[in-house]
Formats: sequence, C-alpha cells, structure tokens
Amino acid sequence: MKNLSILSLLFALTIVLNSMANSLHAEPTKEQQELLDIFRKEFIEITPGKGKYPKSFEMGRKDASDKEQPVRKVTFSYSFGIAKYEVPQNLWEAVMGENPSRWKGPRNSVEMLDYKDAINFCKKATAMMRELKLIKDNQVIRLPSEAEWEYTARAGTKTVYSFGDDAEDLGPYAWFSGNAAGNDPPVGAKKPNDWGLYDIHGYLWEWCLDSDGDYKGAPTDGHPQLADDAERYIVRGGSWKSKPPELTSSYRLAAPAGAKEDDLGLRCVLATEK
Repeated sequence: MKNLSILSLLFALTIVLNSMANSLHAEPTKEQQELLDIFRKEFIEITPGKGKYPKSFEMGRKDASDKEQPVRKVTFSYSFGIAKYEVPQNLWEAVMGENPSRWKGPRNSVEMLDYKDAINFCKKATAMMRELKLIKDNQVIRLPSEAEWEYTARAGTKTVYSFGDDAEDLGPYAWFSGNAAGNDPPVGAKKPNDWGLYDIHGYLWEWCLDSDGDYKGAPTDGHPQLADDAERYIVRGGSWKSKPPELTSSYRLAAPAGAKEDDLGLRCVLATEK
C-alpha cells in the first residue's frame, strides 16, 4: 500500500509537471498574434547611405555636457529597423503576461521596468515572433545602441532637436515638463520626426544597450559600448518629467540597471544577426 501511494503521488506530480511544461510552450493566442503582427508592421526600415539619409553622422554635441563629447563621426555599414512607437502596455502584457506600469492604458507606453526587464522582453518577443514566422530565424528584437538611437532621432538633422533648435517648438512633438501633468497619453499623439518616429523626444526615457561611459574610444560603427557587469546604462530622449535641455537628440543620461520609474520605458530595434 505504501509503495502504491508513492506511485500515485509520482504519477500526479508527473501530470502537474507536464501541464506546466505545456503551458510554458503554449502557442501564442489569437490576441498575442494580432498584437505581435501589428508590432512587426510598425518597424521602420533604416537604410544609412540610401536615399536622402547619409551613411555617417556626427554623434554628440560640442556645446553641451561632457557626456556628449567628444563629438565623433559614426558610420553605418548595415541597415536595421526601429519601432515607430515606444512599446505600448498591451504589447508588453501580451509578451510578458503582466503589466508593471503605474499609468495604465492599453496603448500607453509601458513603464516601471528596469534594464533586465527590457532585455527579457526583447528576448521573449524574438522567440514568439520567430515562432509565428513574423521575423526570420536570424533576426532579433533588441534595444537600440546609442548610435542607432541618435541617428534615427536626428533623422538627418544637425540641429539640437529633430525639428530645429528652438525649445519653444517642442509642444507639438513631445510630452515634457512644459505640457504633461502625468504619463497617460497613448503612443503617437504628438508629431513624428522625419523618419516617422513618434515620442522620440519626451514621453518616456528609453533604455539603450550601452553601459555608462564617455565617448573616448567608443565604437564608431554603430555598435554599443558595453562594459562587463555594468551598474548603469544609458537612457535617451527625456520624459514627461524632463525639461527641454534633456530632450535634445544628443542628451545622455545614465540610469541604474535596476531603476524602475514611471518615466522609463523602451523602444525596440529589429536587426539581423551576423
């Protein structure tokens, strides 16, 4: 009888473990498929050196903070895609199964996530989109490098902002301290830059791949600058809490890797693995 009870318990445990395994590898639901399909269609192809956008650009700003110097020439030898919007909450929830945001809304940008959370979202989105054949097996969803972020934010401009030099013109393009009382609008409510990217200035700070550091010896080919076991990573673009100087195309801020704030989110890149 005792052996029989043990066998029964083992059998029951096997059923539970199999059920858990099946749930972990469950096929994406119809809603998940629809949201990931929309996400895939929202990537804008960035083709440095083709059309009106140059292969190279000057990254940084001479008359700004030390972290934005020395200004250096960055040259791209590859193309990539970048999402026209920051990741909205309905997409985050479809991929991650929960919504950490303080300011709830299905098409609001997701916030209250740290660097590791952002990396995990990209990994899970990659796996799901490969399974659904929305991207190729050699393509990945990831965070942008700083160079990719600034190149796409500038959209061929050399001005302080993607639309010009005057902070008085920020209103139509950005949610910032001058016009936002809380982080509660849907993505894309403001005007885009010339690439068609929305909320590139303001709304939420956006995690980049790069760890904290200055530009001395930084890569000049578009790739990220990474340090082992970094404690701080670069965020870009400013937020709804930021004043105009933090919303420029070149402004850099280092955030603790574990920071979870209601003005900190992400924008994704679609890239081809080498």
